[in-house]
Amino acid sequence: MRSLTRLLCALGLLAAAVPAFAHTAGEELSSAASAFLGSLNAEQKAKATFGFDDAERTNWIFVPSARKGLPLKEMNPGQRHFAQAILSVALSGRGHMKAEQIMALEQVLLELEKGSGPKRDSDNYFVSLFGQPDVKGTWGFRWEGHHLSLNFTLVDGELVSSTPSFFASNPGKIKADQPGPVGFELLKYEDDLGRQLAKSLTAEQRKQGFLNKDPFKDVLTGNKQKADGLIKHRGIAATDLNAEQKQMLGKIVYEYVSRTRPDFAARELKAIDAVKDSLVFAWNGGLEVGEPHYYSIQGPTFLFELANFQGGANHVHASWRDLKKDFAYDPLRAHAKEHAAGK
Repeated sequence: MRSLTRLLCALGLLAAAVPAFAHTAGEELSSAASAFLGSLNAEQKAKATFGFDDAERTNWIFVPSARKGLPLKEMNPGQRHFAQAILSVALSGRGHMKAEQIMALEQVLLELEKGSGPKRDSDNYFVSLFGQPDVKGTWGFRWEGHHLSLNFTLVDGELVSSTPSFFASNPGKIKADQPGPVGFELLKYEDDLGRQLAKSLTAEQRKQGFLNKDPFKDVLTGNKQKADGLIKHRGIAATDLNAEQKQMLGKIVYEYVSRTRPDFAARELKAIDAVKDSLVFAWNGGLEVGEPHYYSIQGPTFLFELANFQGGANHVHASWRDLKKDFAYDPLRAHAKEHAAGK
Protein backbone atom coordinates (compact mmCIF):
# COMPACT_ATOMS: atom_id res chain seq x y z
CA MET A 1 0.00 0.00 0.00
CA ARG A 2 1.32 3.43 -0.85
CA SER A 3 2.20 5.55 2.13
CA LEU A 4 -1.01 7.16 3.43
CA THR A 5 0.92 10.38 4.06
CA ARG A 6 2.32 10.45 0.49
CA LEU A 7 -1.11 9.53 -0.82
CA LEU A 8 -2.75 12.43 0.96
CA CYS A 9 -0.05 14.80 -0.22
CA ALA A 10 -0.60 13.59 -3.77
CA LEU A 11 -4.29 14.28 -3.35
CA GLY A 12 -3.47 17.81 -2.25
CA LEU A 13 -5.06 17.17 1.15
CA LEU A 14 -2.35 16.84 3.77
CA ALA A 15 -0.13 19.69 2.63
CA ALA A 16 -3.06 22.10 2.69
CA ALA A 17 -4.04 20.96 6.15
CA VAL A 18 -0.72 21.40 7.96
CA PRO A 19 0.34 25.04 8.09
CA ALA A 20 3.17 26.14 10.35
CA PHE A 21 1.87 26.83 13.85
CA ALA A 22 3.31 29.63 15.92
CA HIS A 23 1.77 28.18 19.08
CA THR A 24 1.30 24.66 20.36
CA ALA A 25 -2.07 23.07 21.03
CA GLY A 26 -1.34 23.26 24.75
CA GLU A 27 -0.65 26.99 24.56
CA GLU A 28 -3.74 27.80 22.53
CA LEU A 29 -6.13 25.51 24.42
CA SER A 30 -4.97 26.59 27.87
CA SER A 31 -5.21 30.26 26.88
CA ALA A 32 -8.72 29.85 25.46
CA ALA A 33 -9.94 27.73 28.40
CA SER A 34 -8.52 30.17 30.96
CA ALA A 35 -10.24 33.09 29.23
CA PHE A 36 -13.53 31.16 29.26
CA LEU A 37 -13.23 30.39 32.98
CA GLY A 38 -12.35 34.01 33.69
CA SER A 39 -15.61 35.10 32.05
CA LEU A 40 -17.78 33.00 34.38
CA ASN A 41 -19.31 33.89 37.72
CA ALA A 42 -18.80 31.60 40.72
CA GLU A 43 -22.00 29.59 40.17
CA GLN A 44 -21.25 29.02 36.51
CA LYS A 45 -17.67 28.04 37.24
CA ALA A 46 -18.84 25.46 39.76
CA LYS A 47 -20.97 23.82 37.06
CA ALA A 48 -18.29 23.95 34.36
CA THR A 49 -15.33 22.57 36.32
CA PHE A 50 -14.43 19.15 37.71
CA GLY A 51 -11.34 17.53 39.13
CA PHE A 52 -9.24 15.81 36.49
CA ASP A 53 -9.79 12.44 38.17
CA ASP A 54 -13.55 12.95 38.55
CA ALA A 55 -15.51 10.01 37.16
CA GLU A 56 -17.52 12.47 35.07
CA ARG A 57 -14.55 12.89 32.71
CA THR A 58 -15.18 9.49 31.11
CA ASN A 59 -18.99 9.60 31.42
CA TRP A 60 -19.78 10.44 27.82
CA ILE A 61 -23.04 9.98 25.91
CA PHE A 62 -24.45 11.11 22.55
CA VAL A 63 -28.21 10.70 22.97
CA PRO A 64 -30.63 13.14 24.68
CA SER A 65 -29.78 12.84 28.38
CA ALA A 66 -29.29 14.75 31.62
CA ARG A 67 -25.74 16.05 31.60
CA LYS A 68 -23.29 17.78 33.89
CA GLY A 69 -21.34 20.83 32.85
CA LEU A 70 -22.35 24.38 31.92
CA PRO A 71 -24.87 24.54 29.04
CA LEU A 72 -24.69 27.23 26.40
CA LYS A 73 -28.20 28.36 27.33
CA GLU A 74 -26.91 29.44 30.77
CA MET A 75 -24.17 31.63 29.28
CA ASN A 76 -24.44 35.22 28.16
CA PRO A 77 -23.48 36.02 24.53
CA GLY A 78 -19.92 36.94 25.46
CA GLN A 79 -19.37 33.75 27.44
CA ARG A 80 -20.64 31.67 24.53
CA HIS A 81 -18.00 33.22 22.30
CA PHE A 82 -15.30 32.43 24.86
CA ALA A 83 -16.57 28.84 24.93
CA GLN A 84 -16.55 28.63 21.13
CA ALA A 85 -12.96 29.86 21.11
CA ILE A 86 -11.86 26.68 22.93
CA LEU A 87 -13.63 24.53 20.36
CA SER A 88 -12.16 26.53 17.49
CA VAL A 89 -8.58 25.71 18.51
CA ALA A 90 -9.34 22.06 19.35
CA LEU A 91 -10.89 21.38 15.95
CA SER A 92 -10.00 22.22 12.37
CA GLY A 93 -12.13 24.78 10.57
CA ARG A 94 -14.03 21.95 8.90
CA GLY A 95 -14.50 20.09 12.17
CA HIS A 96 -15.76 23.23 13.90
CA MET A 97 -18.19 23.86 11.06
CA LYS A 98 -19.60 20.33 11.38
CA ALA A 99 -19.98 20.70 15.15
CA GLU A 100 -21.89 23.94 14.70
CA GLN A 101 -24.13 22.35 12.07
CA ILE A 102 -24.94 19.39 14.33
CA MET A 103 -26.15 21.83 16.98
CA ALA A 104 -28.14 23.74 14.35
CA LEU A 105 -29.95 20.52 13.37
CA GLU A 106 -31.60 20.50 16.80
CA GLN A 107 -33.79 23.37 15.54
CA VAL A 108 -34.69 21.30 12.47
CA LEU A 109 -35.71 18.40 14.73
CA LEU A 110 -37.71 20.76 16.93
CA GLU A 111 -39.74 21.89 13.93
CA LEU A 112 -40.04 18.37 12.49
CA GLU A 113 -41.16 16.64 15.67
CA LYS A 114 -43.43 19.45 16.93
CA GLY A 115 -42.81 18.44 20.53
CA SER A 116 -43.46 14.72 20.00
CA GLY A 117 -39.90 13.63 20.82
CA PRO A 118 -37.23 14.65 23.34
CA LYS A 119 -36.96 18.37 23.96
CA ARG A 120 -34.73 19.81 21.23
CA ASP A 121 -32.59 22.83 21.97
CA SER A 122 -29.61 24.09 19.96
CA ASP A 123 -28.30 25.72 23.14
CA ASN A 124 -28.46 22.51 25.18
CA TYR A 125 -24.78 21.70 24.69
CA PHE A 126 -22.50 21.49 27.69
CA VAL A 127 -18.95 22.69 28.27
CA SER A 128 -16.92 20.86 30.91
CA LEU A 129 -13.32 21.35 32.02
CA PHE A 130 -11.47 18.67 33.98
CA GLY A 131 -8.50 19.88 35.97
CA GLN A 132 -6.87 23.28 35.76
CA PRO A 133 -6.04 24.55 32.26
CA ASP A 134 -2.32 25.19 32.19
CA VAL A 135 0.22 25.44 29.39
CA LYS A 136 2.29 22.65 31.01
CA GLY A 137 -0.56 20.95 32.83
CA THR A 138 -2.64 17.78 32.59
CA TRP A 139 -6.29 18.54 32.04
CA GLY A 140 -9.27 17.81 29.79
CA PHE A 141 -12.09 19.49 27.91
CA ARG A 142 -15.47 18.19 26.73
CA TRP A 143 -18.15 19.70 24.52
CA GLU A 144 -21.25 17.53 24.48
CA GLY A 145 -24.94 17.31 23.70
CA HIS A 146 -27.26 15.38 21.41
CA HIS A 147 -25.31 13.87 18.52
CA LEU A 148 -22.03 15.53 19.48
CA SER A 149 -19.42 14.39 21.98
CA LEU A 150 -15.93 15.87 21.73
CA ASN A 151 -13.34 14.85 24.31
CA PHE A 152 -9.81 16.25 24.48
CA THR A 153 -7.05 15.40 26.96
CA LEU A 154 -3.71 17.14 27.49
CA VAL A 155 -0.82 15.60 29.41
CA ASP A 156 2.03 17.88 30.52
CA GLY A 157 0.71 20.52 28.15
CA GLU A 158 0.60 18.25 25.09
CA LEU A 159 -2.66 17.39 23.35
CA VAL A 160 -2.49 13.59 23.33
CA SER A 161 -6.10 12.53 22.78
CA SER A 162 -9.16 13.71 20.84
CA THR A 163 -11.26 10.59 21.43
CA PRO A 164 -13.91 9.40 21.97
CA SER A 165 -15.13 11.57 19.10
CA PHE A 166 -18.75 11.32 17.96
CA PHE A 167 -20.52 13.26 15.20
CA ALA A 168 -24.06 12.47 14.03
CA SER A 169 -26.75 13.92 11.81
CA ASN A 170 -30.54 13.68 11.95
CA PRO A 171 -31.87 14.15 9.34
CA GLY A 172 -28.90 12.68 7.50
CA LYS A 173 -30.08 14.67 4.47
CA ILE A 174 -32.77 17.34 4.67
CA LYS A 175 -35.56 16.52 2.22
CA ALA A 176 -37.85 18.84 0.29
CA ASP A 177 -40.74 18.43 2.73
CA GLN A 178 -38.59 19.14 5.80
CA PRO A 179 -37.60 22.45 7.44
CA GLY A 180 -34.11 23.74 6.97
CA PRO A 181 -31.74 23.94 3.97
CA VAL A 182 -33.07 21.34 1.50
CA GLY A 183 -30.37 18.92 0.35
CA PHE A 184 -28.06 19.65 3.28
CA GLU A 185 -26.15 16.47 4.21
CA LEU A 186 -23.73 16.99 7.08
CA LEU A 187 -21.91 13.63 6.96
CA LYS A 188 -22.16 13.18 3.21
CA TYR A 189 -18.46 12.49 2.62
CA GLU A 190 -18.12 9.95 5.42
CA ASP A 191 -21.23 8.13 4.18
CA ASP A 192 -20.64 8.35 0.43
CA LEU A 193 -16.95 7.40 0.55
CA GLY A 194 -17.70 4.24 2.53
CA ARG A 195 -20.43 3.26 0.08
CA GLN A 196 -18.16 3.93 -2.91
CA LEU A 197 -15.46 1.69 -1.47
CA ALA A 198 -17.94 -1.08 -0.68
CA LYS A 199 -19.48 -0.95 -4.17
CA SER A 200 -16.02 -1.12 -5.76
CA LEU A 201 -15.20 -4.47 -4.14
CA THR A 202 -15.14 -7.44 -6.50
CA ALA A 203 -17.15 -10.59 -5.84
CA GLU A 204 -14.04 -12.22 -4.41
CA GLN A 205 -13.23 -9.19 -2.20
CA ARG A 206 -16.79 -9.11 -0.91
CA LYS A 207 -16.32 -12.56 0.61
CA GLN A 208 -14.01 -10.86 3.11
CA GLY A 209 -15.29 -7.30 3.19
CA PHE A 210 -19.05 -7.88 3.51
CA LEU A 211 -20.53 -8.97 6.84
CA ASN A 212 -23.37 -11.42 6.26
CA LYS A 213 -25.72 -10.11 8.92
CA ASP A 214 -28.75 -7.86 9.15
CA PRO A 215 -27.69 -4.19 9.15
CA PHE A 216 -26.28 -3.10 12.49
CA LYS A 217 -28.57 -0.57 14.13
CA ASP A 218 -25.78 1.62 15.50
CA VAL A 219 -22.04 1.94 15.96
CA LEU A 220 -21.04 -1.18 17.86
CA THR A 221 -18.81 0.46 20.47
CA GLY A 222 -21.65 2.77 21.53
CA ASN A 223 -20.66 5.05 24.39
CA LYS A 224 -18.49 2.53 26.23
CA GLN A 225 -15.94 4.26 28.42
CA LYS A 226 -13.26 2.04 26.96
CA ALA A 227 -13.55 0.27 23.62
CA ASP A 228 -12.04 -2.96 24.94
CA GLY A 229 -10.99 -5.17 22.08
CA LEU A 230 -12.64 -2.70 19.72
CA ILE A 231 -14.98 -4.91 17.69
CA LYS A 232 -14.91 -8.62 16.97
CA HIS A 233 -15.76 -8.73 13.27
CA ARG A 234 -13.07 -8.63 10.63
CA GLY A 235 -13.24 -7.50 7.01
CA ILE A 236 -10.99 -7.06 4.01
CA ALA A 237 -7.36 -6.14 4.68
CA ALA A 238 -5.93 -3.01 3.09
CA THR A 239 -3.27 -5.19 1.49
CA ASP A 240 -6.03 -6.95 -0.47
CA LEU A 241 -7.34 -3.71 -2.00
CA ASN A 242 -6.23 -2.34 -5.37
CA ALA A 243 -4.61 1.08 -5.74
CA GLU A 244 -7.87 2.94 -6.38
CA GLN A 245 -9.57 1.27 -3.42
CA LYS A 246 -6.64 2.17 -1.18
CA GLN A 247 -7.10 5.79 -2.21
CA MET A 248 -10.76 5.58 -1.17
CA LEU A 249 -9.72 4.10 2.18
CA GLY A 250 -7.20 6.90 2.69
CA LYS A 251 -9.83 9.53 1.95
CA ILE A 252 -12.20 8.07 4.56
CA VAL A 253 -9.49 8.02 7.22
CA TYR A 254 -8.57 11.59 6.39
CA GLU A 255 -12.19 12.75 6.62
CA TYR A 256 -12.44 11.55 10.24
CA VAL A 257 -8.99 12.62 11.46
CA SER A 258 -9.03 16.03 9.78
CA ARG A 259 -11.85 17.19 12.04
CA THR A 260 -9.16 17.88 14.66
CA ARG A 261 -6.71 20.79 14.59
CA PRO A 262 -4.22 20.37 11.73
CA ASP A 263 -1.01 19.81 13.73
CA PHE A 264 -2.66 17.11 15.84
CA ALA A 265 -4.31 15.55 12.76
CA ALA A 266 -0.94 15.35 10.98
CA ARG A 267 0.52 13.46 13.93
CA GLU A 268 -2.42 11.04 14.01
CA LEU A 269 -2.18 10.45 10.25
CA LYS A 270 1.52 9.68 10.60
CA ALA A 271 0.75 7.12 13.33
CA ILE A 272 -1.93 5.50 11.14
CA ASP A 273 0.49 5.47 8.22
CA ALA A 274 2.92 3.44 10.34
CA VAL A 275 0.36 0.60 10.57
CA LYS A 276 -1.26 1.10 7.17
CA ASP A 277 -0.94 -2.53 6.13
CA SER A 278 -2.98 -3.69 9.11
CA LEU A 279 -6.08 -1.60 8.30
CA VAL A 280 -9.26 -3.61 7.75
CA PHE A 281 -12.49 -2.42 6.07
CA ALA A 282 -15.88 -4.05 6.69
CA TRP A 283 -19.32 -3.28 5.20
CA ASN A 284 -22.72 -4.37 6.47
CA GLY A 285 -26.12 -3.75 4.85
CA GLY A 286 -27.39 -2.36 1.54
CA LEU A 287 -25.31 -0.60 -1.08
CA GLU A 288 -27.82 1.94 -2.35
CA VAL A 289 -28.81 5.31 -0.85
CA GLY A 290 -31.79 4.77 1.44
CA GLU A 291 -30.78 1.24 2.45
CA PRO A 292 -29.63 0.71 6.06
CA HIS A 293 -25.88 0.16 6.27
CA TYR A 294 -22.77 0.20 8.45
CA TYR A 295 -19.04 0.22 7.90
CA SER A 296 -15.90 0.15 9.98
CA ILE A 297 -12.21 0.78 9.44
CA GLN A 298 -10.13 -0.86 12.11
CA GLY A 299 -6.43 -0.70 12.92
CA PRO A 300 -4.45 -2.31 15.74
CA THR A 301 -5.69 0.17 18.34
CA PHE A 302 -8.23 2.44 16.63
CA LEU A 303 -11.61 2.24 14.99
CA PHE A 304 -13.76 4.41 12.73
CA GLU A 305 -17.43 3.42 12.55
CA LEU A 306 -20.46 4.72 10.67
CA ALA A 307 -24.04 3.49 10.99
CA ASN A 308 -27.02 4.75 8.97
CA PHE A 309 -30.01 2.66 10.03
CA GLN A 310 -32.59 4.82 11.78
CA GLY A 311 -35.18 7.04 10.10
CA GLY A 312 -35.25 5.08 6.86
CA ALA A 313 -31.44 5.16 6.66
CA ASN A 314 -31.46 8.94 6.98
CA HIS A 315 -29.92 9.26 10.45
CA VAL A 316 -26.13 8.91 10.53
CA HIS A 317 -23.84 8.14 13.49
CA ALA A 318 -20.07 8.31 13.03
CA SER A 319 -17.44 7.70 15.71
CA TRP A 320 -13.68 7.54 16.17
CA ARG A 321 -12.38 5.42 19.05
CA ASP A 322 -8.86 4.62 20.22
CA LEU A 323 -8.19 1.67 22.51
CA LYS A 324 -4.97 3.20 23.77
CA LYS A 325 -5.76 6.90 23.77
CA ASP A 326 -9.47 7.34 24.51
CA PHE A 327 -9.39 9.83 27.41
CA ALA A 328 -5.55 9.46 27.21
CA TYR A 329 -5.62 6.13 29.08
CA ASP A 330 -2.17 4.93 27.98
CA PRO A 331 -0.42 8.34 27.91
CA LEU A 332 -1.63 8.94 31.48
CA ARG A 333 -0.39 5.50 32.55
CA ALA A 334 3.04 6.24 31.06
CA HIS A 335 2.99 9.69 32.70
CA ALA A 336 2.31 8.16 36.14
CA LYS A 337 5.17 5.66 35.73
CA GLU A 338 7.61 8.40 34.80
CA HIS A 339 6.66 10.45 37.85
CA ALA A 340 6.89 7.41 40.11
CA ALA A 341 10.39 6.80 38.78
CA GLY A 342 11.29 10.41 39.53
CA LYS A 343 11.79 11.42 35.90
